[in-house]
Amino acid sequence: MFPEVVSGMMTHAASYVRQSAARGNKSEASPASQRAANKARFEQLPGNAVWCGHYEDIGISAFNGKTRPQFERLLNDCRAGRVNMVIVYYVSRLSRMEPLDAIPIVTEMLNLGVVLVSVTEGEFRKGNLMDLIHLIMRLDAAHQESKNKSTAVRDAAKTARELGGYVGGKAPYGRKLKEDIRTNHEGKPVAVQVLDTDEDEAKVIKDVWATIKRHKHVPTVAVTGRAAPGSIGNIVAQLNRDGIPTQGASRGKKTKNGQWHIGTLMRILRHPHVAGFQTEPMYEPQKNNPDKLRVVGHKIVRDDKGNPVRMWKPILDPADWHELQAWLDKRPQRKWESRVSTLLSSQEILECECLRPMGGGNSKKPRGGSYSCSRQRGVQPKNGEHEGGVSISQASLDDYVARRIFAVIQTAEENPESLEIIRAATELYGMKQEAPERAQERATLLTERSDAVRALETLYDMQASYMGNEIGRTRFAKEVATQEARMAGAEQRIAELAALDSPVLPIGEWLNLEDPLADPLGPGSWWHGASLAERRAFVACFIKKIVIRKALPQEKSRGKNARSEVRSRTTIHWVTSPTDDNERP
Repeated sequence: MFPEVVSGMMTHAASYVRQSAARGNKSEASPASQRAANKARFEQLPGNAVWCGHYEDIGISAFNGKTRPQFERLLNDCRAGRVNMVIVYYVSRLSRMEPLDAIPIVTEMLNLGVVLVSVTEGEFRKGNLMDLIHLIMRLDAAHQESKNKSTAVRDAAKTARELGGYVGGKAPYGRKLKEDIRTNHEGKPVAVQVLDTDEDEAKVIKDVWATIKRHKHVPTVAVTGRAAPGSIGNIVAQLNRDGIPTQGASRGKKTKNGQWHIGTLMRILRHPHVAGFQTEPMYEPQKNNPDKLRVVGHKIVRDDKGNPVRMWKPILDPADWHELQAWLDKRPQRKWESRVSTLLSSQEILECECLRPMGGGNSKKPRGGSYSCSRQRGVQPKNGEHEGGVSISQASLDDYVARRIFAVIQTAEENPESLEIIRAATELYGMKQEAPERAQERATLLTERSDAVRALETLYDMQASYMGNEIGRTRFAKEVATQEARMAGAEQRIAELAALDSPVLPIGEWLNLEDPLADPLGPGSWWHGASLAERRAFVACFIKKIVIRKALPQEKSRGKNARSEVRSRTTIHWVTSPTDDNERP
């Protein structure tokens, strides 16, 4: 604490401490040394001097001109007359900017009557020309030192990158750094860091993918009562139960006791190095501190033809990694997986009007179960969302959906819309039944298309960085054209595969062709004798999404009017061809 106004010749001294980069382990040895030295220098002042405390900017460079909050506060206190002496360890703690940019700041401080004291370099006061010249020389030396250091770091990183080295800091999970000697363009040996496989961590990634893959195509039923096997949440819980160390536990100090979290595992699985691809980090300003950047992902480095550059030995086969990315993209829909074996739950199909999944209740209740919106109690509805809960009769909705599907099948010959739905359902059915070699080709093409789409998304995310000059704009247009050509080529071949002979829908098995008027769901029908798994597969062939809106007061009914209520509240989105993004309500 210190007086609001400095009067007379009394000295009010403040210490300024800065460290350019916060240490990863939160070590502040350098600031601690500065604090101790600055305070010791203050204690050498006459007894009437007042100590105003330390002003500290940790992890902020004085070279790039970014805002230093504590330095700004110190300046304001000097302007207000609260501080008239600033003690630093080196003058460079004040600024490493160009002298012409830094001089106005220190000149203002000197004009305010502030004495600048460097523990190692002496005192600088207003009115002493030699002091000012000396100060300018020290500021210039500090700036040149930082400039040379930055240039050296950039040049070293550029050389390492050109020689195939890894310059992304510590190795990502699943990898370890290994020194390798490469030869530069002058024929001289250069030591660079490359990524090698950490077998223990790589096994964790492979095991996680094996678990996901084992469960990703089948309805999941809870084994713990809370989490579905194959879900990220369940895998994370299992990793913690098994005591599998995190990267922090294996290598770090700050996070040596860290636990697995969903976000941690997601970041690991998302990183392209897992597929062996060379990457570059993508940045965005921090929300709480826009002057600082944070890594938000990694883009894949591509060659002139737009193909990913494979730099490291893959932990997962690239095709598997792309399949994993597609699953992760859909992962928010895993919340749709009900814990009850009902017809429409656990299939990523049934949705409330508020876009939340609807889960199945207990179908063994005397009056039958219900599908209900999964919004938790106590969660306030957002703008436009329904008040209270939303539920609908499970038996009535199952019956309505099944009859709608059979109506489409029965009217395909005279109804163009029904015929289009049958065509898309046939294509999807064929994909599930096709020969392994064709399925492999299709998987490769889908991977190629997915990779091209991701490349385009990355390009458009970074479009602004290309627009500064004609060279950048030309390069942007070329890279976009390359990826669009890759995507179009893959889509064309996918369409060609779809046009080849493929298994047809077993409509004759589903319908009673001898008695067209027979109830398709009644006793003796295929539906009546089918298992739940067979019924679910049947529904999945035809329906992409079902949306249920909240019942109006006049629609709440039972018995005879239940079917009418279900029909008015239900919107069915039918399946479309994989090469067609349109939906038919």
